[in-house]
Amino acid sequence: MVKSKKINVGISIGDPNGIGIEVMLKALSERPTNDNCNYIIYASYELIVNQKKALKISTRPLKKIKSFNEISNDTINIKEVFTDPHYKFGGVDKKVSQNAIISFKEAVNDANNKNIDVLITSPINKSLSYSDSYKFKGHTDFLSYYFDLEPMMLMVSKKLKVGLLTEHIALQDVVKNITVKKTTEKLKLLHRALNKDFGISNPKIAILSINPHVGDSGVIGIEDEKLLTPAINQINQKENIISGPFSADTFFCNNNYTNYDAIVAAYHDQGLIPFKTISFGEGVNYSAGLPIIRTSPDHGTGFDIAGKGVADYTSFTKAIDLGLEVFELRNKLD
Repeated sequence: MVKSKKINVGISIGDPNGIGIEVMLKALSERPTNDNCNYIIYASYELIVNQKKALKISTRPLKKIKSFNEISNDTINIKEVFTDPHYKFGGVDKKVSQNAIISFKEAVNDANNKNIDVLITSPINKSLSYSDSYKFKGHTDFLSYYFDLEPMMLMVSKKLKVGLLTEHIALQDVVKNITVKKTTEKLKLLHRALNKDFGISNPKIAILSINPHVGDSGVIGIEDEKLLTPAINQINQKENIISGPFSADTFFCNNNYTNYDAIVAAYHDQGLIPFKTISFGEGVNYSAGLPIIRTSPDHGTGFDIAGKGVADYTSFTKAIDLGLEVFELRNKLD
């Protein structure tokens, strides 16, 4: 492996029919050339050239590379992992969407092989990306399979951090996917990530209840008592770092969440609704617990606004910034 002294930031493009390439190019157009980074896009060179022209986005020059020996800091480097240039803004095309997966898989391979230091993943459409060769519900599921680990989906903004016990599963399957062991492991993982990746020496973590009102002493349910409380007690034997479970309906009132470094939600919408209400457009999806550094903007493919040039790229910029911050912290600790 040949590696420059600069930080290599790899970017998968997301669905070509969505806003992924737009927000990526807009964010990169504002990165200073002296920011100590090389930016590598995994895509068709012609696709990026065509969308850049169609969207009228001014960036540093684009450069097609075949190997990391050819990387240049004063260009946007494009590692051509597929050649298909086709796209249709807002279109529904499973074949085009598969190119997003090619981009993502190639970038993950390079991250694993330490050719890139930070991986930014642009949004994919889960149904269009799903195929015989990619039977995953999203990026996190694939990363879990690839690394044989169970990372935590951690939503991050300046205002709060929200981690999930369960992610993209049906509500009816939530309880059967929560165990004392899994809860304990996820809480320990989050504690390590807050310390190692965010530099918080003594993190305080809150966990939300599975049932309304924490089950009301068993009247509504006993899952919190059976599945969450034993995990909390086990971890707190050595140090009192986990608080809860708290009733989710009032937890985010009166800024109570600001008393904690991170909050763990039992299921997707329980955590993502308050997070996006408070931080939408400025949040980042971070995969905690992986050997690589992976971030992603907090929005979807945006098919409804694709090609209109109005997509907000703030979250993508934040995703780059967070990835670089984690890289610096990990290397400082090492």
